[in-house]
Amino acid sequence: MRLINFILLSLITIFVSLTTACNKFTVENVDYSQRIESVLTPDEKGIITDKRYAISFNIQPFKKQEFGDSDSSKVEELRLIRNEDGYYFITASAFKNIYVMQPEKGSLKLVRKIKIGEERISEPALNLRDTTVQLVNRDTGEIYLLTQNGIVEKINA
Repeated sequence: MRLINFILLSLITIFVSLTTACNKFTVENVDYSQRIESVLTPDEKGIITDKRYAISFNIQPFKKQEFGDSDSSKVEELRLIRNEDGYYFITASAFKNIYVMQPEKGSLKLVRKIKIGEERISEPALNLRDTTVQLVNRDTGEIYLLTQNGIVEKINA
């Protein structure tokens, strides 16, 4: 009788282990990239919402980083794009920096602030090019190739 109970218990354990293992799997080589930049206008509270890519957040922390406590600086459009590794690249006209943000549960965490130069970028545009994000300063024609680790290359106009 003990042998039958042992065999039955062993079979149940094996069955439960196999069915649990079959419910867990990993999908490899996921590409998180957004091929086209989002150009978003904040509402009166500073909230931007991109319905196409299902993201919404307040731009006030970015304004504070760029302009300090001066509330007079207005951001009319925020630009963002996401690379294949899932990092968001965020900037706006009159910013000196590109913010590389990593999504976390209910938040965006700053990974790197990439300083483009001493002058503020007046007309930025973001594109995705293979493994890099391309920042185009439409005012000067300068192009910067970026990854989440920083500037890979600067191409002068």
